[in-house]
Amino acid sequence: MEDNEIKKLIEGALFISGRNLSVEELARICGLGNLGKIRQIVESLKNEYESRDCALKISVSESKYAMDIGENLKGKISNFSTYPEMTKGMLKTLGFIAYHQPLKQADIFKNLGYVYEHIKKLEELKFIESYKDKNYKILKTTKKFEEHFNINVKDLKNVKDLKKNDKSSIFNYE
Repeated sequence: MEDNEIKKLIEGALFISGRNLSVEELARICGLGNLGKIRQIVESLKNEYESRDCALKISVSESKYAMDIGENLKGKISNFSTYPEMTKGMLKTLGFIAYHQPLKQADIFKNLGYVYEHIKKLEELKFIESYKDKNYKILKTTKKFEEHFNINVKDLKNVKDLKKNDKSSIFNYE
């Protein structure tokens, strides 16, 4: 396969995936075992986008590549998100999970009511994941959640510490 075809495959994969892709994943998509060549082509593509000064950019994080829009445009066009089906209720449920994670599904129901459909949809969208612990279903956010909303869940701990004594907050259920 020619370099130009490889570049098109990489560009298409980055565009359509909506997530960070490793060099290994890009190599599998292209059917190549030469990771150095893949890295060279994706870096070349990244430089092309930078030199064009366009809305799209290719970023690198922890040796993974993603296609995104420039920070200066996000606020102006974020309402055209790829997840328009997310309702306010789903966002509230997702925020509650992110803030208190990991937490029992039963605690969500106790505080927000029966939000099973929200949880099911958030799992389908891969914003949350669950696992069993004894008789409980435990929920937590995924890496996709952090990347999509540009939130580091570790930073939420600082917010929790500030709000710890605020008994009126909806997030204080303990």
